[in-house]
Amino acid sequence: MLALYPTEFRRRFGEDMVQLFHDRLRDARSGRSSEGEVVAWIALVGDAFVHASLEHLRRNRTVAHSLSSTSSITSRILGFAGIAAGLAILSAFVVDLPSGLFRDRLIVFGIGVIAIGIGVHLRQASRAPLASLASIVVLGAVVMSFLFSVLFLEPPNIAVFWSGLALWLGSATFGAASSLIGAVNRIGGVAVAIGSLLALTGIDRLGLVSESAPTIFNTLSQVGIVVMAIGWIVLGVDVALRRMTPQPAG
Repeated sequence: MLALYPTEFRRRFGEDMVQLFHDRLRDARSGRSSEGEVVAWIALVGDAFVHASLEHLRRNRTVAHSLSSTSSITSRILGFAGIAAGLAILSAFVVDLPSGLFRDRLIVFGIGVIAIGIGVHLRQASRAPLASLASIVVLGAVVMSFLFSVLFLEPPNIAVFWSGLALWLGSATFGAASSLIGAVNRIGGVAVAIGSLLALTGIDRLGLVSESAPTIFNTLSQVGIVVMAIGWIVLGVDVALRRMTPQPAG
């Protein structure tokens, strides 16, 4: 895990970090701390990932400010991929595509969401690095879970349920964090957050919707999907086209 940190940071603090690591594991194994060994490992790995990323951001802050001040080719590609993700979902409401293209549409959506996550992170990392990193980690993990389920030829129902639940909750978390940080269009972030929470109510296993006897949640979940898709498009346009001025770290 030390290899995740910048070289100069490892040279200065490496020995102390190793000692702290051993002390924390020793306390967990002996029962002197409230966390078990497994929890201690998870916390230590999480801390290493987050703080190593922050150290790299601090080291390259000048470069990060420079990147965030322009709409680069990379930003445009990421933004247009996000726009494609939103359009792929909206197309389900206006175009009756062959059933064989359903999986392809979901793959376009998943890839576009990951692209937007990266694009938004590049813009807001210098303003709120920890919150931005946490939101992109959450988003990336749940979308990968979603894509894994989609790519199964015949995914188990329970896998579909959990991947869908993770996708909507993760997207809502990402949208809320983006709107609070404010480095990108707040309307887009709010739309993703609210739309994802509404879309979550349409998961069959939650028992809120019914094909035989439709409830209000049948409508709300569909509205949520539309709102969420529009939110991704708004964020995509923002990432692709808007020029940002450097923001002070907060």
